[in-house]
Amino acid sequence: MKKINTPSIIIFDCFETIVENDRKSWIDLFKVFVKENNWEISPQILWDTWKSEEVLFRKIRTNLENLSLNPNFKTYEEAWANCFNKVLFELKLEGNPSVLAKRCIKNMGKNSPYMDSNEYLNKLSQHCKLGVISNADNDFLYPVLEKIELKFDFILSSESAKLYKPDPRIFLKFIAENNLDPQDCWYVGDKEYDDVLGSSSVGMKPFLIDRSVYNEIKEEKNMVRISNLIQLYEILINK
Repeated sequence: MKKINTPSIIIFDCFETIVENDRKSWIDLFKVFVKENNWEISPQILWDTWKSEEVLFRKIRTNLENLSLNPNFKTYEEAWANCFNKVLFELKLEGNPSVLAKRCIKNMGKNSPYMDSNEYLNKLSQHCKLGVISNADNDFLYPVLEKIELKFDFILSSESAKLYKPDPRIFLKFIAENNLDPQDCWYVGDKEYDDVLGSSSVGMKPFLIDRSVYNEIKEEKNMVRISNLIQLYEILINK
């Protein structure tokens, strides 16, 4: 592997990077929605319809070609309520979109850290500072981070920044507020668009983590691919 600058800080995405976001837990929640409201609909159809609206929100919330054309910022709670409003209308169901969105927020806050997170985040913290930049509402980000037995040095949510990755301004805000040099920052996330593109655009070194399969460490032109935090730790201590 080519020489990589030793980081003064490693910054992490949260969900599907250091904390789980299991699709099954979402389906189970939608089963509860169907049962509680006596809706005559398959939970899977409800989920698929809602998810298509939620994906659309993710696609249009950041205009990288012209950031001045970004739509007004919405939290996940606000966006998810809008999604439920459209879905209930489309499927002709009676319900309260705001209540359903709040239940989703609460459910997200129940997610658990991955098995390697506590041990290896603590090991990494012995060598450099650790931070978090997450596309998340505070109401579900902080509850899951509290389950990790570590105090992060810096945390920035999309809700606090009023920006979503990969908008470079959320990364620049983190850099400016914490007096960092982006060349000394490693950024670890699970999405090429949000995490690799966003962090590299401001000069950070991106690591793409894919926990769905195990692969050897692979260095590519614009990032390093890893499968877990153990590999990240190996890269750091073997520099």
